[in-house]
Amino acid sequence: MRRGPLIIVALFALAAALRMHNAWVAPPLSGFDGPFHAAYMGVVYHDHRLPLPHEGWSTFHPPLYYATTAALWTALPDLLGPRWILYALRLVNVLAGLGLGLAVFGIGRRAVPDRPQVAVYAAAIALFLPMHIGPASFLGNELPAAALAALGIWLLFGCLEKPENSGRALLCGAVLGAAVLTKVNALCVLAAAGIGLLFVGARSHGWRFSSLKPAALLGAAALLVSGGYFARNVYHYGEPIAMQVGPVPALMAQQGYGPARPLDAYLSLAPDVLFDPADKAARRRSQVWPVTFASVWFDIHGTTLQVRDPDARIFSRILFACGGVITAMTLLGLFAILGRRVRVAVPYGGTTLVLVGALALAAYAGFTYRIATLSALKGTYLSPGVPAFAVLAGLGFDLLGRQRAALSALAAAFLTVFVLASTAISWIGWLAPMQVNPADFYIRAYSDEASRRVYEYFVLGRER
Repeated sequence: MRRGPLIIVALFALAAALRMHNAWVAPPLSGFDGPFHAAYMGVVYHDHRLPLPHEGWSTFHPPLYYATTAALWTALPDLLGPRWILYALRLVNVLAGLGLGLAVFGIGRRAVPDRPQVAVYAAAIALFLPMHIGPASFLGNELPAAALAALGIWLLFGCLEKPENSGRALLCGAVLGAAVLTKVNALCVLAAAGIGLLFVGARSHGWRFSSLKPAALLGAAALLVSGGYFARNVYHYGEPIAMQVGPVPALMAQQGYGPARPLDAYLSLAPDVLFDPADKAARRRSQVWPVTFASVWFDIHGTTLQVRDPDARIFSRILFACGGVITAMTLLGLFAILGRRVRVAVPYGGTTLVLVGALALAAYAGFTYRIATLSALKGTYLSPGVPAFAVLAGLGFDLLGRQRAALSALAAAFLTVFVLASTAISWIGWLAPMQVNPADFYIRAYSDEASRRVYEYFVLGRER
């Protein structure tokens, strides 16, 4: 791929322009749970403490992202004003989204160095995945966690190549521990990393105690970084992961928190949501995978795109079609690794990628089973698995292109169309203007002192 470097530069330049534009023009505190992420950050900034999970709507999340952005907020001069301060805070996620794409590119290069186009395909998918474009311009912990997890996978490949290097295992564990301390769904990547190092240790030393060393070092570093968060939860709630969401039980019950989701919801493939993404009827809760697919490839929750816009069905069908093709290529890449039609250069690298994807899906199924709301069916909860899915899709497109030159050109043309379509549809104020501020909806549905304080500052421009 002679034009590979130029293509990569163009992809990252376009991705950066899209994210920086959206971060500037999007209404204040828009984004999924935008006011509540800001409220958590605001408690750290104003009160100089980490809130407990039951204190607010989003305070059950681990604290690393919120402490980091609160520190940035403290470092910014007040004279900048709410808009510029908010923009600076949003740039954290802009950088995280670009960092995720860069890490995916590195994973692809490390996995199949003799097929550089795989890394380019994977990076294009990771950078322009619709479910990541919105969060990459708003406040929230999902993109930073996904970026750290992707960096951890890239470092893990170095550990798998040289498992005797203790420093690599410790660094990888620390990075994955930071990912977990940002959002707990990164645990699936940490688990996959540990299993991969166990296999490579056993290959080097057999199933002896010494074979545990790489995985043990990884786990120790991750525990050192993130263990305090889980210990605090055990102390206060008796469980390491405290899913205490807000102090208003009646509101939680009204929104579906409580009874588990029925198991048959995971078997339904009814495509209703693909025909009308604006329909949020209760029956959607029984269509887990179709709604999840729709959330990955289109903003069905309306935090960036206004799904009730008359053009929403057209936009959604374009992106759903792209998503169908990319999903098919992901499965092709998966079958190629399982069938050993592709040789991954990193020992157990292919197995680890499959494990990351499988554990991300399993964790998502467990979470959505426990939290039986429509809002829980959100593609970004699968973000830790995106590096694996993107590289598998890249392998699928590459395998298709190997058959004949015309198919290779078709794969490149398709991904070009996908990148341009995702950009055009997601560029706020162009094809899909943001007609309302989602923050207003959230504040009307639920508010507390912390969320009202940041709402008045960032949205109304009033200091409290």
